[in-house]
Amino acid sequence: MNDSFDFRVSTNKDVTAEEYAQLARSVGWGSEEDSKLFVVSNAAYPLVVHARGASGLLIGYLSAFSDGAFSTMLGELIVHNQFQGHGVGRAMLEVVEKQWPGVPIYIKALGEAKHFFKACGYKVPLAEMTILFKRP
Repeated sequence: MNDSFDFRVSTNKDVTAEEYAQLARSVGWGSEEDSKLFVVSNAAYPLVVHARGASGLLIGYLSAFSDGAFSTMLGELIVHNQFQGHGVGRAMLEVVEKQWPGVPIYIKALGEAKHFFKACGYKVPLAEMTILFKRP
């Protein structure tokens, strides 16, 4: 879509757990526990980027961290379902790319999100990459 509308991108952490929960629900994510964990997560990430529409509604959220040399990791990137395809996600990614220029950015793309990241110039690595996790 090429429809343009007014939104602003910010790197302050002025996002409430309630706003985040509403945004997550718009894309089919979220639980009551996620709202509680959001407070801890939002405080822990050194870079939080969010987007708000002209009315002030939270329409995008991105979290990231980097060692400043070898890797930058996206924690999550969410764009409200009604505002996808309008450049919100790309605008937030540009902030990350400018924050740590030249540092590779790694993304755990879930489901169809891989198409968005590929359209933004991200590539699938030549060598297989497996993501493992453990919840202690």
